[in-house]
Amino acid sequence: MNPELKELIVRLETRTRQLILQQEKLQEEQEKLRLQLQQKDDEILNLQIQNEELKQQYSHLKMAKYIDLADNDVKDMRGRIRTMVRDIDRCISMLKVTQ
Repeated sequence: MNPELKELIVRLETRTRQLILQQEKLQEEQEKLRLQLQQKDDEILNLQIQNEELKQQYSHLKMAKYIDLADNDVKDMRGRIRTMVRDIDRCISMLKVTQ
């Protein structure tokens, strides 16, 4: 074999090894990226679940606030009715006194 051919074969082997090493590194990087992608997908799913739970909690809080306001309105109305009944009672008692 002539020296040029030997040198060409050695260079070809060297480049082939380099390509194999580079391909292995790229495969490792691809696996890392796949893992990161899976983690991000899991994180997105968890955040979506958390978002739905928070929406439900917010809805429940709005309902509780509405019920609380309704209860306060009922209490206010009861207070007003009591005041009117007392005023009517006073008027009746005043009418009895004057008769």
